[in-house]
Amino acid sequence: MKVFSQIRDKINSGSLRSAVIKKNILGSFVIKGFSILTSLLLVPATLNLLNPEKYGIWITLYSIVTWFNMMDIGLGNGFRNKFAEAVALGDNERAKKLTETIYSSTVLIALSLFLFYLIIHPFLNWTRILNLPILFDEKIARIVLQVFALFTLQLVLKNITTILLALQKTATSSLIIFLGNLIALVSVLILGKLNSANLQSISFVFMISPILVFILASIILFRRKLIAYAPSNFRIHKEYFKSMLNLGLKFFLIQITTIVMFASGNFIITQLYGPEEVTPYNISYRLFAAALSIFTIITAPFWSAYTEAITKHDFSWIRMVLKKLNTTWIIFALCLAGILVMSPLIFKYWIGESVKIPFALSASFALYASLLSWTGMFAQFLNGVGKIKIQLYIAIFQCITNIPLAILLAKSFNLGVTGVILATNINLLISAIILPVQVRKISYQKASGLWNQ
Repeated sequence: MKVFSQIRDKINSGSLRSAVIKKNILGSFVIKGFSILTSLLLVPATLNLLNPEKYGIWITLYSIVTWFNMMDIGLGNGFRNKFAEAVALGDNERAKKLTETIYSSTVLIALSLFLFYLIIHPFLNWTRILNLPILFDEKIARIVLQVFALFTLQLVLKNITTILLALQKTATSSLIIFLGNLIALVSVLILGKLNSANLQSISFVFMISPILVFILASIILFRRKLIAYAPSNFRIHKEYFKSMLNLGLKFFLIQITTIVMFASGNFIITQLYGPEEVTPYNISYRLFAAALSIFTIITAPFWSAYTEAITKHDFSWIRMVLKKLNTTWIIFALCLAGILVMSPLIFKYWIGESVKIPFALSASFALYASLLSWTGMFAQFLNGVGKIKIQLYIAIFQCITNIPLAILLAKSFNLGVTGVILATNINLLISAIILPVQVRKISYQKASGLWNQ
């Protein structure tokens, strides 16, 4: 009991803002740990029901669909900052109108996207787009239509997690994601028991599972803890939409370039080597992405906390937090090195001998996780305070160079799939150098010109 009392006192020490963050980090560690485990278990469960080729097709298709996540034109991130500002100032009426605006606008965006896809759907040759065998045994066009329809529902319903993140309730947001993964895992296992597993059924349960959780969470939260912000009208409040959009468009452009940079790997590999080669690439990615998720647990609550701190001009708190996060990153980088050394053993017990993962590919993803966690730590601050113009310029450059560089390294330098992630790592070095400089200037109130935009 004394130990628990000491932990509680440690968590509640410091400012109220720091205490909220520590509670969310602790809660997220528990929940996210189960979520990561569930996500990792989904890989062998799905791989056992689909062959490596079909698994690669599903991952590539899912990557393409997630590209459309940015089709809210950045409103989600713009909303997050504006909503956090309103709550920090105690303006619940403004926060409620922002909630009505984000839901109403994303409904219209989702409907427009779905109608647009229905129009172009008959003209798309998905067999060629996904580089499938001519005699592929499933109706891929029908599968894509199903996945895209469910995705548009997710686009609207996932707003509940954005609200929770803006309120610094990252643990609750993580719980929602975990429950979606858990339902997907159970559903995949049931499909296997019923001998009903194929690409269409598995893609359906992957897409419908988070939707069910989003709906249930929205009903419960808007009737209780979030009742003050619950939307009561289908209405886009022009003044709030404009303020969200002004900031959101910058986030939107960064999202587009980020999607091209990070989500194009599966598509490039499919086109160069076929969907089967996506499987080792994706499995290696998932291992180090799981490790990256642990670091994200620590940094995620800070976005909206930075928004609150900058609104209240609490720069001393910001500098203190950044110093502690730097130390945490060093520990994390050492842990990544340990995971890399053990990766052959991890893969053996995780997925068996069905897929071979080159050590060079794992090393490249370990470097990727370390670079992305480092840049993400500073990007969280810049996103929270809305100073993202330099990020935008860097992202545009990375977007232009990443795909040609990936193809060059993969084909001309004969690095294969490893060359694809190496191209991303080379581009990440730019952010890793420049973003810390900008953050330091802002946190010490010495930023001017482009550094302060």
